[in-house]
Amino acid sequence: MTDYVKAAVMTLVSLATFAANIPVIFVTFRSRRFENDSVEKLIASLAVSDFGSGVMAGFCAGVAWSGLPGEQTPSWLSQFANSGMYTFGMCSIWHLAAVSVIKCAIIIRPLNHFTIFTDRVRRAMVFAIWTLSLVSGGATNIGVTESYFNQITMLAYTSTQRSAYWTTFGAINFMAPTVIIMIAYRKMFLAVRRQVKSMPAVVQGPLGVQSIFGSSVRSAKNLFVMCIAYWSTFMPVNFSVVLRATGMTLPDWVQFATSWVYVSSSAINGILYISLHSYVRRELRRYLPRCRRATAAVAPTQRVGDVAGQRQVGTVDHIPLEHLQ
Repeated sequence: MTDYVKAAVMTLVSLATFAANIPVIFVTFRSRRFENDSVEKLIASLAVSDFGSGVMAGFCAGVAWSGLPGEQTPSWLSQFANSGMYTFGMCSIWHLAAVSVIKCAIIIRPLNHFTIFTDRVRRAMVFAIWTLSLVSGGATNIGVTESYFNQITMLAYTSTQRSAYWTTFGAINFMAPTVIIMIAYRKMFLAVRRQVKSMPAVVQGPLGVQSIFGSSVRSAKNLFVMCIAYWSTFMPVNFSVVLRATGMTLPDWVQFATSWVYVSSSAINGILYISLHSYVRRELRRYLPRCRRATAAVAPTQRVGDVAGQRQVGTVDHIPLEHLQ
């Protein structure tokens, strides 16, 4: 795989991230539909984090197009790219965990969840996630002994005096949100099953769970799909690390593909959020310009008779435009 092909893939990933997350940010901040949504601030913050990952992907693509990976890359450039990738990747998965916890509270405590996760609590959660991510990403530049752009994966890496510590810290930051998400969905599953079993089939109706919990279960399922997609993009990277640790040599294109599949998770989050939520698509249609032109239908004709028995031709001269659409 040539460097030009790699640079083109990196550019496409960056553009896809922008195209998927900018509409989410716009809708969540612009539409009144999200003013009373319990997870609106977290979803908007997640989209901003994914947008930041797209910026870092574009930054790496710019480095690849400039030809710097094959040359001596400035150390500050590599440290900046590595710190940004670490920050936004950590921020995204903690946002998914936070949204899962709130969705769990909505289903388990539908009457008083809004008293638990107030606006102040949700703002504090967003602030805590960003603070932890920024501090952790900045701390990766402490004690750096080597920084470089990898010619194979086209990503920035740094070596520090405590590399084992940062590897363990990164594993914890992946496993802890994963455990939180699993616990939250287990509680949601048990609560739904308990409620369904306690109600007769007549009360449940033909829609089953949806008639009891409304859109809460549906939105929780959509979020679970996003979490599964995030794990699916991250697992190939873990497998490649394990295989390299055992001494196996992977082809260059495999290393590049696994790395940038994970980077593309920022675009996948936005794409899934738009495709799985119908009200997001409806809000986007309100703001997107309509390309079609209103066309007038051909006026139908019919023969009508008058009182005297004479037959005349009557035409419909005007049809309101709203009835034609």
